[in-house]
Amino acid sequence: MSDSTLVRSVLLFFPLFPLIGNFLVLTAKYALKRDISLFMVVSIILLQTATGLLLIRSFAGTEGMYVTAVSEWQYSIVFAFDAYRTYFLAAYLIPLFFTLFRLHLLPGQNVRIIFLFYLAGCSGLLVTGDLFTFYVFYEVMIMAAYVLIGIKGKYYASIKYMIIGASSSALFLAGVILLYASGVYFDFGFAREATAYNEYNLHLVLLLFSTAFFVKGAFFPVSSWVSTCHSATNALISAFLSAFTIFTGIFGLYNLVLLPADALGMTAIFDFLRLLAVVTMLVPALFLFFEPHLKRVIAGTTVFTIGFIGLMLSYRMYEVAFAYIVVHGLYKTLLFLLYDNLNYDETNQDALVVSGSRKALITAVLGIVFTTGFFPALTYFLKYQFVGSFDGYRLVVYVSMFLVLGAFFKFRYTVRPIREGMLFYATFGVAFLLFYILFPFPFTRVGFTFLIDLTVMAAAILTARRLFMAFSGLARLDTRFVFRNLNYELLYLVLLFFGEMVYLQLVVFG
Repeated sequence: MSDSTLVRSVLLFFPLFPLIGNFLVLTAKYALKRDISLFMVVSIILLQTATGLLLIRSFAGTEGMYVTAVSEWQYSIVFAFDAYRTYFLAAYLIPLFFTLFRLHLLPGQNVRIIFLFYLAGCSGLLVTGDLFTFYVFYEVMIMAAYVLIGIKGKYYASIKYMIIGASSSALFLAGVILLYASGVYFDFGFAREATAYNEYNLHLVLLLFSTAFFVKGAFFPVSSWVSTCHSATNALISAFLSAFTIFTGIFGLYNLVLLPADALGMTAIFDFLRLLAVVTMLVPALFLFFEPHLKRVIAGTTVFTIGFIGLMLSYRMYEVAFAYIVVHGLYKTLLFLLYDNLNYDETNQDALVVSGSRKALITAVLGIVFTTGFFPALTYFLKYQFVGSFDGYRLVVYVSMFLVLGAFFKFRYTVRPIREGMLFYATFGVAFLLFYILFPFPFTRVGFTFLIDLTVMAAAILTARRLFMAFSGLARLDTRFVFRNLNYELLYLVLLFFGEMVYLQLVVFG
């Protein structure tokens, strides 16, 4: 950090830029009767991209947490940043920058105002250093997302997101209240203040926090909302939800559960996370294989990624897990924005045909390979950072990869003679190239393991469509038998909470 004064100013103003933009938009609207919202959205995108890159450059590779208070008051709002947060910031900047290619998906001044509020919530989460501010920005982000999900008139998805989000927030708020009652202040390092008097309470706080972030992070069985909600809105908002917003659950889990649990010696939470992550990889991938809607498949693959990242976190492989989030942000943004360049008839589920230009389909295959983690995608090398160390999970990983790749290749892809500009594709191409150049880990040597990957890939491509057609009666397996309605999904939330409570009670206090 070469200039601490500059860094402090950037941290303080980074989440304020969108709010200042909204103030100017509303001032122009009511005082001047002019709509400057589009200009302001573009300006905020460029400004946050530039300042975000400055933060990444300042903190990448550093050690320790940089903390600064807004004022000298004892209970002042605190902002913080460290090297690990640069990964989450990068995941936010990716869909933010590529918004410039889909500005038409923010129709009208009112939508752009909500979008700027959404950006304020997202960026505020990245720099907050106390639980109070975290909760405020968390709610701003979620409330704005409620509205943005309903842009295309699919209000059921918006209501579901609202209810699931409110449930997560209620659990988190309950933990904050209990934390306050325990006589511990609201900074992220609250575990350091634990005493014999309040340590038991802090265990309950971690239980509430972890369940809240398991819900927000879409761990099974509270994961079915992802396909519904992330696919209901337009491609741009879908990209933000899948590339960044859902990973605020991982951000909260790491900062407010895993690190405090380590400090308190509550290692059982890592074991529970490990069990939950394995199930989150396998079961949603099976449901995804029978999903007949392409956009819901794109959305649902995020749950598979969450499971794999959760498994890494359970073994404290934090840097690898966070690097995976960044790469995920790139390919998931690509797939959602590319969806507008493809033609898929959602009303004809029997055909399962996707058409597009040759370069659109080739680019889609690139995104699919990254999604599933096959060679030569960066996710392949990140996967082997984990599998190479914990070989016992290889079967789980390959079965999940087979199901996810099969979920994409049950569709038939056809080329249409369409002329498209190259700027969109070239920009993504440069971004992927930069990711390879800046890859922070050594590239795994391609040995016999590549033959296993190649076999799994070939099997999925050759058999996926026939398997899907043979068992087409199970196409709605997830909603017909497991997630029948919202009542079932909320019931699973309760079961998750009590299941974790019983597990921790038996292991920690039993």
